[in-house]
Amino acid sequence: MDDPQNSTRPQTSGEKRPSPGLIGAISFDGIDCPVCRTDVPETYFAFEPPSATPTLFTDCRATNKQLIAFVNQWLPAARDVMADMRRRYRKSPSTHCRYQTGDVAYVYGRPFMLRVYPQAMGQMHYASRGRANVGVRVVTQVSLVELFVIQTGSFEQRRGSFISWADDILVRNALGLCAQVSERAGVSLEGRYTFRARESHDRLIYIDQRGSNVWLSRDLIPFPPHCMAYAFARALADHVCADEDDPVERAQKTHQIVECGCPDWRLAHDILTDKDSVFRRQ
Repeated sequence: MDDPQNSTRPQTSGEKRPSPGLIGAISFDGIDCPVCRTDVPETYFAFEPPSATPTLFTDCRATNKQLIAFVNQWLPAARDVMADMRRRYRKSPSTHCRYQTGDVAYVYGRPFMLRVYPQAMGQMHYASRGRANVGVRVVTQVSLVELFVIQTGSFEQRRGSFISWADDILVRNALGLCAQVSERAGVSLEGRYTFRARESHDRLIYIDQRGSNVWLSRDLIPFPPHCMAYAFARALADHVCADEDDPVERAQKTHQIVECGCPDWRLAHDILTDKDSVFRRQ
Protein backbone atom coordinates (compact mmCIF):
# COMPACT_ATOMS: atom_id res chain seq x y z
CA MET A 1 0.00 0.00 0.00
CA ASP A 2 0.98 3.65 -0.27
CA ASP A 3 2.55 5.77 2.43
CA PRO A 4 0.49 6.30 5.61
CA GLN A 5 -0.90 9.64 4.46
CA ASN A 6 -2.39 8.01 1.38
CA SER A 7 -3.19 4.56 2.73
CA THR A 8 -6.70 3.45 3.47
CA ARG A 9 -7.20 0.07 5.08
CA PRO A 10 -4.82 -2.86 5.51
CA GLN A 11 -5.63 -6.06 3.70
CA THR A 12 -7.59 -7.98 6.31
CA SER A 13 -6.06 -11.26 5.19
CA GLY A 14 -2.79 -9.94 6.64
CA GLU A 15 -4.10 -9.38 10.17
CA LYS A 16 -1.88 -10.90 12.86
CA ARG A 17 -2.73 -12.43 16.20
CA PRO A 18 -1.20 -10.40 19.01
CA SER A 19 1.95 -11.85 20.54
CA PRO A 20 1.85 -12.78 24.23
CA GLY A 21 2.03 -9.64 26.35
CA LEU A 22 0.74 -7.32 23.62
CA ILE A 23 -2.57 -5.53 24.02
CA GLY A 24 -5.36 -7.37 22.19
CA ALA A 25 -8.19 -4.99 23.07
CA ILE A 26 -8.82 -1.67 24.77
CA SER A 27 -11.86 -0.67 26.81
CA PHE A 28 -13.44 2.77 26.97
CA ASP A 29 -16.96 4.06 27.64
CA GLY A 30 -18.12 0.50 28.30
CA ILE A 31 -16.90 -0.66 24.87
CA ASP A 32 -14.37 -3.41 24.22
CA CYS A 33 -12.45 -2.27 21.14
CA PRO A 34 -10.41 -5.04 19.47
CA VAL A 35 -6.85 -4.32 18.36
CA CYS A 36 -5.98 -5.73 14.93
CA ARG A 37 -2.30 -5.86 14.06
CA THR A 38 -1.20 -5.74 10.42
CA ASP A 39 1.94 -5.21 8.36
CA VAL A 40 0.80 -1.70 7.41
CA PRO A 41 2.90 0.93 9.27
CA GLU A 42 -0.07 2.93 10.50
CA THR A 43 -2.27 3.13 13.59
CA TYR A 44 -5.88 4.27 13.34
CA PHE A 45 -9.43 3.82 14.55
CA ALA A 46 -12.08 2.56 12.11
CA PHE A 47 -15.81 2.64 12.83
CA GLU A 48 -18.50 0.44 11.30
CA PRO A 49 -22.02 1.87 10.89
CA PRO A 50 -24.66 2.19 12.13
CA SER A 51 -23.53 1.82 15.76
CA ALA A 52 -20.00 3.17 15.13
CA THR A 53 -18.46 -0.09 16.33
CA PRO A 54 -14.75 0.69 16.77
CA THR A 55 -11.68 -1.31 15.81
CA LEU A 56 -8.12 -0.15 16.38
CA PHE A 57 -5.71 -1.13 13.62
CA THR A 58 -2.00 -0.91 14.31
CA ASP A 59 1.40 -1.96 13.06
CA CYS A 60 2.35 -5.45 14.25
CA ARG A 61 5.60 -3.92 15.54
CA ALA A 62 3.87 -1.28 17.69
CA THR A 63 4.61 -1.56 21.40
CA ASN A 64 2.03 -1.34 24.18
CA LYS A 65 3.50 2.01 25.18
CA GLN A 66 3.09 3.40 21.65
CA LEU A 67 -0.47 2.08 21.44
CA ILE A 68 -1.48 3.59 24.77
CA ALA A 69 0.04 6.94 23.77
CA PHE A 70 -1.94 6.87 20.51
CA VAL A 71 -5.20 6.09 22.29
CA ASN A 72 -4.64 8.84 24.86
CA GLN A 73 -4.02 11.35 22.07
CA TRP A 74 -6.82 10.39 19.68
CA LEU A 75 -9.60 9.01 21.88
CA PRO A 76 -11.35 12.42 22.20
CA ALA A 77 -11.48 12.75 18.39
CA ALA A 78 -12.63 9.13 18.11
CA ARG A 79 -15.49 9.82 20.52
CA ASP A 80 -16.55 12.80 18.39
CA VAL A 81 -16.62 10.64 15.26
CA MET A 82 -18.65 7.95 17.01
CA ALA A 83 -21.13 10.54 18.29
CA ASP A 84 -21.60 12.05 14.82
CA MET A 85 -22.11 8.64 13.22
CA ARG A 86 -24.62 7.48 15.82
CA ARG A 87 -26.51 10.77 15.58
CA ARG A 88 -26.79 10.42 11.81
CA TYR A 89 -28.13 6.85 11.97
CA ARG A 90 -30.60 7.73 14.69
CA LYS A 91 -32.09 10.29 12.30
CA SER A 92 -32.22 7.84 9.39
CA PRO A 93 -31.55 4.07 9.40
CA SER A 94 -30.63 4.14 5.70
CA THR A 95 -27.03 3.08 5.12
CA HIS A 96 -26.93 4.66 1.66
CA CYS A 97 -24.20 7.29 1.53
CA ARG A 98 -25.35 10.77 0.53
CA TYR A 99 -22.00 12.33 1.45
CA GLN A 100 -23.48 14.19 4.41
CA THR A 101 -22.11 14.61 7.91
CA GLY A 102 -22.21 11.26 9.71
CA ASP A 103 -22.40 9.22 6.50
CA VAL A 104 -19.86 6.47 5.93
CA ALA A 105 -18.00 6.06 2.64
CA TYR A 106 -15.70 3.10 2.08
CA VAL A 107 -12.32 3.40 0.39
CA TYR A 108 -10.46 0.16 -0.37
CA GLY A 109 -12.68 -1.54 2.20
CA ARG A 110 -12.00 0.93 5.00
CA PRO A 111 -14.94 2.93 6.40
CA PHE A 112 -14.45 6.70 6.56
CA MET A 113 -16.94 8.95 8.28
CA LEU A 114 -17.70 12.21 6.49
CA ARG A 115 -18.15 15.73 7.80
CA VAL A 116 -19.34 18.54 5.54
CA TYR A 117 -18.40 22.21 6.01
CA PRO A 118 -18.93 25.42 4.00
CA GLN A 119 -15.90 26.20 1.82
CA ALA A 120 -14.99 29.31 3.87
CA MET A 121 -14.42 27.12 6.93
CA GLY A 122 -11.99 24.97 4.97
CA GLN A 123 -9.55 27.86 4.74
CA MET A 124 -9.35 27.90 8.54
CA HIS A 125 -8.98 24.14 8.86
CA TYR A 126 -6.12 23.69 6.41
CA ALA A 127 -3.59 24.81 9.01
CA SER A 128 -4.60 22.13 11.51
CA ARG A 129 -3.42 18.55 11.69
CA GLY A 130 -4.43 16.25 8.87
CA ARG A 131 -3.84 15.86 5.17
CA ALA A 132 -5.32 18.70 3.14
CA ASN A 133 -6.36 18.69 -0.51
CA VAL A 134 -8.46 21.27 -2.31
CA GLY A 135 -11.81 20.94 -0.58
CA VAL A 136 -10.80 17.90 1.49
CA ARG A 137 -9.03 17.27 4.78
CA VAL A 138 -8.34 13.73 5.98
CA VAL A 139 -7.65 12.77 9.57
CA THR A 140 -6.44 9.22 9.05
CA GLN A 141 -6.01 8.50 12.76
CA VAL A 142 -9.79 8.43 13.26
CA SER A 143 -10.82 7.55 9.66
CA LEU A 144 -12.41 10.96 9.11
CA VAL A 145 -12.82 12.82 5.81
CA GLU A 146 -13.87 16.47 5.97
CA LEU A 147 -15.45 17.89 2.81
CA PHE A 148 -15.46 21.65 2.16
CA VAL A 149 -18.00 22.80 -0.43
CA ILE A 150 -19.58 26.08 -1.46
CA GLN A 151 -23.12 24.74 -1.13
CA THR A 152 -23.44 22.16 1.65
CA GLY A 153 -26.90 21.21 0.37
CA SER A 154 -25.56 20.16 -3.05
CA PHE A 155 -25.14 16.40 -3.47
CA GLU A 156 -23.01 16.96 -6.57
CA GLN A 157 -20.58 19.22 -4.72
CA ARG A 158 -20.34 16.92 -1.71
CA ARG A 159 -19.71 13.84 -3.83
CA GLY A 160 -17.37 15.77 -6.13
CA SER A 161 -15.27 16.85 -3.18
CA PHE A 162 -15.04 13.27 -1.92
CA ILE A 163 -14.23 11.89 -5.37
CA SER A 164 -11.43 14.43 -5.83
CA TRP A 165 -9.64 12.72 -2.95
CA ALA A 166 -10.80 9.14 -3.52
CA ASP A 167 -9.65 9.15 -7.17
CA ASP A 168 -6.12 9.88 -6.02
CA ILE A 169 -6.22 7.08 -3.45
CA LEU A 170 -7.70 4.67 -6.00
CA VAL A 171 -4.93 5.32 -8.54
CA ARG A 172 -2.01 5.51 -6.11
CA ASN A 173 -2.76 2.17 -4.51
CA ALA A 174 -3.72 0.52 -7.80
CA LEU A 175 -0.20 1.07 -9.11
CA GLY A 176 1.30 -1.19 -6.44
CA LEU A 177 -1.54 -3.71 -6.38
CA CYS A 178 -1.53 -4.18 -10.15
CA ALA A 179 2.25 -4.49 -10.23
CA GLN A 180 1.94 -7.33 -7.71
CA VAL A 181 -0.67 -9.03 -9.90
CA SER A 182 1.59 -8.80 -12.96
CA GLU A 183 4.56 -10.18 -11.04
CA ARG A 184 2.60 -13.14 -9.65
CA ALA A 185 1.02 -13.92 -13.01
CA GLY A 186 4.30 -13.55 -14.90
CA VAL A 187 2.60 -11.25 -17.40
CA SER A 188 2.99 -7.50 -17.76
CA LEU A 189 1.83 -4.70 -20.01
CA GLU A 190 4.26 -3.68 -22.74
CA GLY A 191 5.24 -0.03 -22.67
CA ARG A 192 4.29 2.74 -20.25
CA TYR A 193 0.67 2.97 -19.18
CA THR A 194 -0.99 5.75 -17.20
CA PHE A 195 -3.54 4.75 -14.57
CA ARG A 196 -6.63 6.96 -14.47
CA ALA A 197 -10.02 6.93 -12.73
CA ARG A 198 -13.37 7.52 -14.40
CA GLU A 199 -17.08 6.80 -14.15
CA SER A 200 -17.78 3.42 -15.71
CA HIS A 201 -20.42 0.86 -14.84
CA ASP A 202 -19.63 -1.48 -17.75
CA ARG A 203 -16.02 -2.38 -16.95
CA LEU A 204 -14.20 -2.22 -13.65
CA ILE A 205 -10.86 -1.94 -15.42
CA TYR A 206 -10.18 -1.30 -19.10
CA ILE A 207 -6.71 -1.48 -20.64
CA ASP A 208 -6.64 1.02 -23.51
CA GLN A 209 -3.66 -0.02 -25.61
CA ARG A 210 -4.08 2.77 -28.17
CA GLY A 211 -4.12 5.52 -25.55
CA SER A 212 -1.70 3.73 -23.19
CA ASN A 213 -4.16 4.15 -20.32
CA VAL A 214 -5.45 1.78 -17.67
CA TRP A 215 -8.92 3.07 -16.79
CA LEU A 216 -10.17 2.29 -13.29
CA SER A 217 -13.88 2.47 -12.61
CA ARG A 218 -14.85 4.56 -9.60
CA ASP A 219 -17.12 1.66 -8.70
CA LEU A 220 -13.95 0.04 -7.31
CA ILE A 221 -13.35 2.78 -4.73
CA PRO A 222 -15.30 1.14 -1.86
CA PHE A 223 -14.06 -2.42 -2.36
CA PRO A 224 -11.17 -4.12 -0.53
CA PRO A 225 -7.74 -4.33 -2.22
CA HIS A 226 -8.10 -7.93 -3.41
CA CYS A 227 -11.11 -6.84 -5.48
CA MET A 228 -8.89 -4.38 -7.34
CA ALA A 229 -6.34 -7.16 -7.82
CA TYR A 230 -8.99 -9.52 -9.21
CA ALA A 231 -10.42 -6.88 -11.56
CA PHE A 232 -6.95 -6.12 -12.92
CA ALA A 233 -6.12 -9.81 -13.31
CA ARG A 234 -9.26 -10.25 -15.41
CA ALA A 235 -8.47 -7.16 -17.50
CA LEU A 236 -4.86 -8.28 -17.94
CA ALA A 237 -5.99 -11.73 -19.05
CA ASP A 238 -8.43 -10.24 -21.57
CA HIS A 239 -5.66 -7.99 -22.89
CA VAL A 240 -3.04 -10.73 -23.19
CA CYS A 241 -5.43 -13.30 -24.69
CA ALA A 242 -7.14 -10.92 -27.11
CA ASP A 243 -5.50 -12.52 -30.16
CA GLU A 244 -6.04 -16.12 -29.04
CA ASP A 245 -8.44 -17.78 -31.50
CA ASP A 246 -8.79 -21.14 -29.76
CA PRO A 247 -11.54 -20.68 -27.13
CA VAL A 248 -10.23 -23.57 -25.00
CA GLU A 249 -6.70 -22.22 -25.02
CA ARG A 250 -8.00 -18.73 -24.30
CA ALA A 251 -10.02 -19.95 -21.31
CA GLN A 252 -7.04 -21.88 -19.93
CA LYS A 253 -4.71 -18.88 -20.22
CA THR A 254 -7.29 -16.58 -18.68
CA HIS A 255 -7.80 -18.90 -15.73
CA GLN A 256 -4.05 -19.27 -15.20
CA ILE A 257 -3.46 -15.50 -15.17
CA VAL A 258 -6.35 -14.86 -12.78
CA GLU A 259 -5.46 -17.80 -10.51
CA CYS A 260 -1.80 -16.83 -10.25
CA GLY A 261 -2.29 -13.07 -10.28
CA CYS A 262 -4.99 -13.03 -7.60
CA PRO A 263 -5.02 -16.13 -5.37
CA ASP A 264 -8.05 -14.71 -3.51
CA TRP A 265 -10.02 -14.26 -6.72
CA ARG A 266 -12.97 -16.40 -5.62
CA LEU A 267 -13.48 -14.31 -2.49
CA ALA A 268 -13.07 -11.11 -4.51
CA HIS A 269 -15.59 -12.32 -7.09
CA ASP A 270 -18.13 -13.11 -4.38
CA ILE A 271 -17.72 -9.67 -2.80
CA LEU A 272 -18.00 -7.85 -6.13
CA THR A 273 -21.15 -9.73 -7.13
CA ASP A 274 -22.91 -9.46 -3.75
CA LYS A 275 -25.77 -7.06 -4.41
CA ASP A 276 -26.31 -6.54 -0.67
CA SER A 277 -22.68 -5.68 0.06
CA VAL A 278 -22.00 -2.59 2.21
CA PHE A 279 -19.61 -1.51 -0.53
CA ARG A 280 -22.53 -0.93 -2.91
CA ARG A 281 -24.14 1.83 -0.84
CA GLN A 282 -22.27 4.86 -2.14
